[in-house]
Amino acid sequence: MISATDSAWEVRRRIRVPGLRDRTDKAAAKRALNDVDGVLRVSVDSEKSRVVVDYLVTKTDYQSLEGALEAAGVSPAAGRWARFKSGWYQNLDLTGRDNASAPAAACCSKPPIPPSRTDRH
Repeated sequence: MISATDSAWEVRRRIRVPGLRDRTDKAAAKRALNDVDGVLRVSVDSEKSRVVVDYLVTKTDYQSLEGALEAAGVSPAAGRWARFKSGWYQNLDLTGRDNASAPAAACCSKPPIPPSRTDRH
């Protein structure tokens, strides 16, 4: 179960996996991604040769998902566009993780109240 604050950092990514037509490859991809910490849901769309993954950027990132697929013997697409998209998604995930760990800023309509002074006579 994820909390309301975690759900703000939930993302959905689609990873193209050419040759994802075999039943054993589908099962291997699903199993490998479900083993990654932070993955919430995995679905395999064999018609479009892709895996759809919902995960928390506070716990994992896109390249970790690709690495898990490769380790399971199911390689993601490797063309120029796939490399560009991988880098782009990785950057978004790392930026999201940094934003999630940043301290909360003061609200402009409620500035911080200075500590009260005690006058000692």
